[in-house]
Amino acid sequence: MAETSRAPETDGSRGQGKATSGRRRGRRRGVEIRPGSVKEARQQAGLSLGQIAREDISRTAIYFVETGKAKPSIETLQLIADRTGHPLDFFLVGEDGGHLLPAVKLAELERLMAVNDNAGAAAAAEAALNQKPDPETEARISLIASMANLRLARPVVGRRLAVAARSYFERVGNLYMTAESLGNEAQAAGLMQDPAAAQIAEGALATCRSIKPLPHLLEARLLRVLGHALVASNRWQEAIDCYEEAIAGADAVQDLQQLSLVYSGLSLAHQEMGQLNEATRYAQKALTIHETLQDRLSQARSLNNLGFMLVRIGEFAAARKHIDRALHIFDDEGVETGKAEFLMSLAELEVAQNDLDSGSRIAAQALELATRIGETSTSAEAHTLLGRVAARTGFDADADREFEAALAAAESAGPGPRLTQVHEAYAEILEARGDLVKANRHLKNALAASRPAASAQPQSRIAIA
Repeated sequence: MAETSRAPETDGSRGQGKATSGRRRGRRRGVEIRPGSVKEARQQAGLSLGQIAREDISRTAIYFVETGKAKPSIETLQLIADRTGHPLDFFLVGEDGGHLLPAVKLAELERLMAVNDNAGAAAAAEAALNQKPDPETEARISLIASMANLRLARPVVGRRLAVAARSYFERVGNLYMTAESLGNEAQAAGLMQDPAAAQIAEGALATCRSIKPLPHLLEARLLRVLGHALVASNRWQEAIDCYEEAIAGADAVQDLQQLSLVYSGLSLAHQEMGQLNEATRYAQKALTIHETLQDRLSQARSLNNLGFMLVRIGEFAAARKHIDRALHIFDDEGVETGKAEFLMSLAELEVAQNDLDSGSRIAAQALELATRIGETSTSAEAHTLLGRVAARTGFDADADREFEAALAAAESAGPGPRLTQVHEAYAEILEARGDLVKANRHLKNALAASRPAASAQPQSRIAIA
């Protein structure tokens, strides 16, 4: 039987090293490289698989080299080095194997993240950090661990790890990894309802854009993170612009999970601008991807977002189904961060259906949880709803106390959209009560709090990241 012909190199490259005679050359021995180094170099250069391969090598071959399924020839490795701007030494394992153990650990962490085993990645990273690796490896592990914890809705831990990683990468002048770390910091700040989220995200994007050549994949991710922060600050059109730029950036949004989060953000921004058809379309796209990827926490957030939108248009039965599913997922996963937002969606649904007792009870649960874990924006919203209910039932003194508490919670994070909303809601209550002088004072305060220079406070309780 005739032997099936093979490409002359183990990595499947084409157009290089072809035999000049009629005899076929045997399979050549590949070069031992540091695991994860090719993918790292490609991402730092902002290149896709196709941009590395061009007409010389197949994209599949580059993928196999990246994932350790094939070893590159020295010619292929040199081509990769040239196109990513890295020296050959960056990819090679030293004779003593000194680079190998840290690289294997990093590759394993990346594998766990790729299969969405975030809990496994977080635990493995913690164990690796306890072994006191060298500073470079420690920073890289911290960055991966940061993202794992963010996906598990552990923003405090995620932020601490991101700050540790950034401190190292800033010190050694690695702009790419600094921007990555800042992106994680911004994402954590958003989950913590920290008004600094947008500013951190803007800094991350500026750092990324200072790199030449521009790493488009990282830029797309940071545009998404900034978009989320802008949604939380009520800067709807700016958020939409960020999301659309992320999608338009060539084929930058290749990661389905990242794309689903962009769709979630677009849904929220269009919803708040009253463009409900667009909002529904993007919400359904996001939910479909979350379900496909079995990303349960993101799925729950999308369910809550869609449920809250259905409350606004009066589709109460469907809204309850979505919000209940969201709460069930968070309860199953034991997640508290952001759960108070889901409870507030349910409270708004009860009030919209005139079940004020149930709405007040659920809002009180949300208030207790939000206060305990420091979600001041949601605390302000819960006090506001309780104040609205008290006013509707004729308990004016209780309403005043709730609105004063809402204002205190909103003011603790500084001027911004949430503070504006509380002043506006209180002004409406006071006007209905006939206290026009006090109502006008709160309207003036609402206007002052809404000025652009002061509007960095995240207010939206609708979660994305």
